[in-house]
Amino acid sequence: METKAAPHPTYDPALPITACRERILAALGAHQVIIVAGETGSGKTTQLPKFCLEAGRGDEGLIGCTQPRRIAAQAMAARVAEELGNEVGETVGYQVRFRDRTGPNSRIKFMTDGILLAESVSDPLLKAYDTLIIDEAHERSLNIDFLLGYLRTLMPRRPDLKLVITSATIDTEKFSAHFGGAPVIEVSGRGYPVEMLWQPLEDAGRDGDTGGRDLYRAIAEAERGLRRRDPAGDILVFLAGEREIREAGDFLGRQRLPHTEILPLYARLSSAEQRRVFHPGPERRIILSTNVAETSLTVPRIRFVIDSGFARISRYSHRSRVQRLPIEPVSQASANQRAGRCGRLGPGVCVRLYSEEDFQGRPEFTEPEILRTSLGAVILRLSVMGLGNVETFPFIDPPAPRMINEAYDQLVELGAMNRKRRPTRLGRTLDRWPVDVRIGRMVIEGDRLGCLEDTLVLASALSIQDPRERPLDLRQAADEAHQRFADEKSDFAGLLRLWDYLRRKRHEVSGNQFRKLCRREFLSWQRVLEWFDLYQQLRDLARENRMRLRGKRGSYEQIHLALLSGLLSHVGLKHPEGRDYQGARGRSFHIFPGSGLFGRMPRWIMAAEIVETSRPWGRTVADIRPEWIERQGAHLLKRHTFDPHWSRKRGAVFAWEQVSLYGLVVVEKRRVDYARIDPEEARRIFLLEALVRGELDTRSEFLAHNSRLREEVEELEHKRRRRDVLADEQAQFDFFDARVPQDVCSARSLERWLGQLGEAGRKRLYMGHDVLMREDAAGAPEDRFPDSLEAGGHHLPLTYRFEPGHEADGVTVRVPLEQLNTLDAGRLQWLVPGLLRDKLIGLMRTLKKSQRRSLTPVPVFADALLDALGGRTGDALLTACAEELQRMTGMTLGAGDFDEAALPAHLRMRVEVVDQDGELLAAGHDLAELQASFGEAARKAFMAGEGADLAVDGAREWTFGELPERTRTPSGVTAWPALVDQGDAVGLRLFDQAEEAAAAHAQGVLRLLALNLADKVSYLRRHHGLSREAQRAWRAWSTVETLADDLAWSSLALAAGVVWAVRDLEGFDRLADEVRSRMGRVGRRQSDLLNQVLPKAGGLLELLAGRIGRRWPEVAERVRQQLDDMIYSGFLTDLMSGRLEHYPRYLDAIAERLRQLEENPARDSEREARVEPFWQRYVARLEAGKLYDEALDDYRWKLEEYRVSVFAQQLGTAEKVSPKRLESSWARVCAADETD
Repeated sequence: METKAAPHPTYDPALPITACRERILAALGAHQVIIVAGETGSGKTTQLPKFCLEAGRGDEGLIGCTQPRRIAAQAMAARVAEELGNEVGETVGYQVRFRDRTGPNSRIKFMTDGILLAESVSDPLLKAYDTLIIDEAHERSLNIDFLLGYLRTLMPRRPDLKLVITSATIDTEKFSAHFGGAPVIEVSGRGYPVEMLWQPLEDAGRDGDTGGRDLYRAIAEAERGLRRRDPAGDILVFLAGEREIREAGDFLGRQRLPHTEILPLYARLSSAEQRRVFHPGPERRIILSTNVAETSLTVPRIRFVIDSGFARISRYSHRSRVQRLPIEPVSQASANQRAGRCGRLGPGVCVRLYSEEDFQGRPEFTEPEILRTSLGAVILRLSVMGLGNVETFPFIDPPAPRMINEAYDQLVELGAMNRKRRPTRLGRTLDRWPVDVRIGRMVIEGDRLGCLEDTLVLASALSIQDPRERPLDLRQAADEAHQRFADEKSDFAGLLRLWDYLRRKRHEVSGNQFRKLCRREFLSWQRVLEWFDLYQQLRDLARENRMRLRGKRGSYEQIHLALLSGLLSHVGLKHPEGRDYQGARGRSFHIFPGSGLFGRMPRWIMAAEIVETSRPWGRTVADIRPEWIERQGAHLLKRHTFDPHWSRKRGAVFAWEQVSLYGLVVVEKRRVDYARIDPEEARRIFLLEALVRGELDTRSEFLAHNSRLREEVEELEHKRRRRDVLADEQAQFDFFDARVPQDVCSARSLERWLGQLGEAGRKRLYMGHDVLMREDAAGAPEDRFPDSLEAGGHHLPLTYRFEPGHEADGVTVRVPLEQLNTLDAGRLQWLVPGLLRDKLIGLMRTLKKSQRRSLTPVPVFADALLDALGGRTGDALLTACAEELQRMTGMTLGAGDFDEAALPAHLRMRVEVVDQDGELLAAGHDLAELQASFGEAARKAFMAGEGADLAVDGAREWTFGELPERTRTPSGVTAWPALVDQGDAVGLRLFDQAEEAAAAHAQGVLRLLALNLADKVSYLRRHHGLSREAQRAWRAWSTVETLADDLAWSSLALAAGVVWAVRDLEGFDRLADEVRSRMGRVGRRQSDLLNQVLPKAGGLLELLAGRIGRRWPEVAERVRQQLDDMIYSGFLTDLMSGRLEHYPRYLDAIAERLRQLEENPARDSEREARVEPFWQRYVARLEAGKLYDEALDDYRWKLEEYRVSVFAQQLGTAEKVSPKRLESSWARVCAADETD
């Protein structure tokens, strides 16, 4: 970051914090985290940023100062800028929602804590800052707790970052412990004595329902008393919310106070109105404020405080599971903070509109927001902001695991999170609503269903305490007063009636008359106004989110569907006996007596809350329909299907379905089409019942024919006096299973399919004697000794010869040259079914004697093995045999233990290769040898014969249309189209093997990318970013130009990722765009790694050429071989993605080996002996010219990790590795050989 000239800060000696300047500067230099605790007015907020500036902070990043509220961030930025002699936006700036007043030369940035949290998503390391000041941490808002937790995990990763936490002198030990015992610096306050006057309102309730006029009269009375003490003294009045501020302002304005200015102060105030508060004029002022002025802001010139003792505090009710916004008495700490505001300039007076006994009974501190907030909202906020999991997030006060799981369940219920505990799109929308998540879910659904206005009314009603009052001594009168709003189907509809009535009356009568009306109607006037306020706030928020506000009332179904989306776990089903309801997860409840539905007892209801007092009660309930539960709770429903059965009348397979939600049966028994649930099983039932057993009404002749033939076979049973001639149902089933398409599972789909077939096609369903007669009665069936072998889409002819000693004794498959490579050795091992048992006996007899002992008698084991192999014909026979015998006996057995070559000729498939004229080219039992000899010729023949018409050469653009992954040639052969790299162009070819096609296609796509991104490739070649040390070291292997080419090509390949799946122009263009954007970044990462790797490798070469080579030449030679196998011309292109990341550790391991070699040569020899056999096995395979595939690559790098574990164990390995794991990896290499 460019260093900016910093103004020299000056300090006001009258501020208490100035006296602590040296201590704070010393602590800031010695510690990464410090905590500054001091009372309001000590100067923490304005002076600490200047201290940081003086300490040299702000040079490598901004000094960030968070404030809990926008108004404070703006005001403090203006104050500090003024003290530094700047305008806001120069040295000091601020950023709040929708406004950024920072400039390029800013060094100090004030912001809300939410802004810093949002920045952590895009800048996880907060690199824009070199210092952070978290102000007013004692407020313990959710955002502050999120920040403190996030910063605790960040600080070890940012040792250059300094963190200052400021707090009132409240619970500073918690902050210190959270940051590993960070030092706490106490700053004394600049307070004068404050005289406390107690003037309680006579009828003040614990929820702040004092009767607004009584409260405002009390404020006016207190003001008169204070004015007598000092006619010019400014007064700060603390009230619960914006509505109280407006109404108190109106009331005091009507008093015509002399030479007095009345000003509001709350968080949403405009900047212009804020300035009036912080820049007083000549007149005396009365400032009406929310708790924003408790700690966040220092209002100048305050002489007196009047404290109503209340604030609106968001609180989650665990009983009703709803987040509410009640007006509550403030804590003692908050009350003391308020009182301290008038002791700044001189002795002050605080008038508390509550009693001293009331004060003493209040909690000492305000609960942290996380302990009074729905945990669902906390989890959702953490997930949406990307701050991690709530289970592992380092909260100062972590929630209990049980509450976490309940919250996750709630978010899944609401559709805000999926089963993997990740936020959904709906969840991200829900996170923007500052209400309980259930309420927010209702609002979003109300918008979707077109009944938003109604939902907002009900959402705001459910977020406050019920405004309807039922005094114990006047319960009947209250019920009668409320009865006219009741609705026999829904208490929610009753709330809407009450809303309409109250809105109308509020406009018809005066404020005082309206208050009296509420009392007369047994309604809490305070809560009614709270309802109005919250509705308006939610309405404003809906406008901000561009929701559709319509004046028309929604239908009963629309409104209750919207509500149900947030109340799915609050549904109830009436118990068949009794007056209670079965609720979710086995709990039961009753309808609350005050409900309009108390006597009706509908079958299904939903409740806004379920509260347990004398018994569990469902409050605010409504009659709902079970199909609404299916509609809104589809993601939560459990569906159980049972008794699938064939219906001849309907011509389909049906089952019964039961649908439940949280254990409540929503649908008891409903007939469903079973094919939609389990098409495979539905087809099985259809084939068995309809086709095999004939329970089908059809016009097709095949069923009648098969019935007649069955009668003939049954007649033959009579003639032979045997009951084992007719084949069983399984054989008949298999006949239809092999012929009827997979999607045919009903009479209608069968008739549709038959209608598409010609007469010959329909004849396929006519059974013959070979199907309906048992094998021993009809002779050996054709499929045991088939006439052809299916391979590569062709049926290759099979010939049989019984002539022991003859070259062609046994079974021979005749294959055209162009199809030779499509043959699979594993498939040929299976020979034909009729000879398989004999082959299994022969294979077991080729085992060692010690192994055969566990397999006696061999024929019995052969029969068991034959049964076990029934479903494994897709595997190589020898591998399948070894695994099944190992499973049967427990002895260790591998495919290599069998000696197939030792079997008689008739138990091994013989292969004849013929040219296009049918002339024999070669024959033998070793398919691998034939493919090695004729594989290239076979490939050319395949391309010339099958792929000639599709071949393309010299393409430099994607001109191939959409390439299928596989295709059939005109002759019916399966082939794999792929691009091929032609150096300065690409071509198109057909391949006879999928693996070769995929490899060629990947190179072809990369070449085409290189041609299309030639500018990027060329740029990376020229601007390779290799250090001089790396270049100098590389010259031991090749030229820098070859390395630059290799770097450019490998960066292209890494940026492209998996390219073999690109099959069309759109995919290619999309990939090219992605590669263009990523290639530079990948190239830089590659060159950064090379700048580490090559100098290390060069240093090792110097060691090997020097004293190591002179003293231990054999070791030097082996290490040089190891290095040359890792680093060579073109090695970057050969490396699999991510492998280069491990090279520094591999080279460090070699260096450590050479260091220890000089200390103990004998130990090095012992270690080398542990590695050498594995290495020589690998080298031998390479020298034999075997294919270098993924299995061998995996073995090679496991071996490198093994070297690290042997020679430098302290460096650690990327994966668990041991001789046993290396043997398993080598077995996979050998298994790949067997199937090739």
